[in-house]
Amino acid sequence: MGLETGTYLDALVPTNPASTDGLAQADDHIRLLKITLKNTLPNLSGAVNTTQAELNVLDGITSSTSELNVLDGITATTAELNFTDGVTSNIQTQMNTKAPLASPTFTGTLVAPTANITTANVTTVDLGDWTVTQTGSNLVFSTGGVGKMKLDASGNLTVVGNVTGFGSI
Repeated sequence: MGLETGTYLDALVPTNPASTDGLAQADDHIRLLKITLKNTLPNLSGAVNTTQAELNVLDGITSSTSELNVLDGITATTAELNFTDGVTSNIQTQMNTKAPLASPTFTGTLVAPTANITTANVTTVDLGDWTVTQTGSNLVFSTGGVGKMKLDASGNLTVVGNVTGFGSI
């Protein structure tokens, strides 16, 4: 039988050499094996110590070397990495644009929700310099701990000090 040809391992015929081939062709078969191994595995220069199972894990991976190297050194868990799911821009940049809790500074018009106090036991709302206190059916507006105005349930308004009608603020 004539000597087969091939460049890579997949071209070799497993049933060759036939038992009827002459001994003179044995060296040709050995050279063919060597050249197909070298062509198929051109970058091997030492022993390969991986297992078949380890090689099979790589089956289907389409990442480049640089993409895989990005993962080198990551210590985050799967759950931690999943927190970034849906992020569309740099997380640190987004965090840097948030106002700090202590002494934030704002520009433009500040829009805040209206206070909605629904707790039945709340009888005083502290607004800083002013407080509004419910006493029975009256609302008392105070500043500096001194009542300045009282509004009763009937709509009567009592004011300490002068009242200006038709003025401007």
